[in-house]
Amino acid sequence: MDYLKLLQSITGDNLIRIVLSKPAKDSEASGVRIRPIKVKEQILFQVTKSIGSKSSNTCKEVHENLKAPELEKYLKEAIPGFFYQGLFETEDGGYTVLANKKGTVTVVKNKSVTGKKASLDHNRTKKYIIEEGSKVPFMVDLGVMTQDGKIVRSKYDKFRQINRYLEIVADVIPSLDTSRTITVIDFGCGKSYLTFALYYYLVKLKGIKADIIGLDLKSDVIAECNKLKNKYKYESLKFIEGDIGKFEGVDKVDMVITLHACDTATDYALHKAITWGAEVIMAVPCCQHELNRFKNSPVLSAVSEYGILKERMSAIFTDAMRAGLLTQAGYDTQILEFIDMEHTPKNLLIRGVKKNRMVPGKTLSKSLESLTELAGGEITLKKLLRDTPYEENDT
Repeated sequence: MDYLKLLQSITGDNLIRIVLSKPAKDSEASGVRIRPIKVKEQILFQVTKSIGSKSSNTCKEVHENLKAPELEKYLKEAIPGFFYQGLFETEDGGYTVLANKKGTVTVVKNKSVTGKKASLDHNRTKKYIIEEGSKVPFMVDLGVMTQDGKIVRSKYDKFRQINRYLEIVADVIPSLDTSRTITVIDFGCGKSYLTFALYYYLVKLKGIKADIIGLDLKSDVIAECNKLKNKYKYESLKFIEGDIGKFEGVDKVDMVITLHACDTATDYALHKAITWGAEVIMAVPCCQHELNRFKNSPVLSAVSEYGILKERMSAIFTDAMRAGLLTQAGYDTQILEFIDMEHTPKNLLIRGVKKNRMVPGKTLSKSLESLTELAGGEITLKKLLRDTPYEENDT
């Protein structure tokens, strides 16, 4: 199917959603989401444009409702004029639209399960990626679901946590080249329920070809995870004992996930992801002790004289520096709120999506230099990036 025929086939009855990504340099919006809605019994298409930089908190969303002919005209201009990639999800299947700077547009049909159309009304009930009533093996073993797919009432929070994680993943799928097999590394996978959830979502629900590797330092954990993946017959999922900083099992990695890698282990994981040129990086740091060992600037003495406040301040400084370094390495970086599986206090998730261009220069910006001076020392990620240069983007 060519692009024009795809656009002509879109109707309010069959469209689930459209996501436009990989903006051209002169694109006003960094991304666009489109979905059908019902307004006064009329089917329209809501176009939501993200304008500005998420990393600098200047991003705003602009909404516009279009009729079908207007949507077709808009999409003809948007690809390849302002975006190089589009994800089209319909009840008939999914399609990835790819464009290059010469204006050539290619449509690739995704090998995916037919999606379910959401309600067009504005006041909709919460829709989860993994829905109640669909029996999912790892959810049953986790005790979240019964054998007939019902959610165990006492485990409803865990059910929501897993879905929240998958929602964060869903946001970055348009940034991945899903026309080929993608490679995902999950370091510190632990019990691996989230790794299994990731596989189920990408491979089983979305029909994306993905090789997913779970890494952990504990041999007993790896043995149990491989036992479960064989039980579930998840063929392109494997678990390996090892440290991401020393892992050499692949040449190209598309997405790196590291949840709760302790202290500087997060820095080594981020460094490895950057040197791999990963398109997407997601990290939930913990135990950020490194800066806590340094003597802070006298300016912060009113805070640092209290141990618990210094510890929390050091954690915030550490993650701010990590986010800044990711931005300088060419990533559109966000810090999101994330609730983990064990009902611990809310954590921060650092998410970086590779952009089409580098931020000029590899030295710390003045703001990060000032932050380093206040903290009294450098974090490990900065040292690693300085000692091991990474390749710049080609575009």
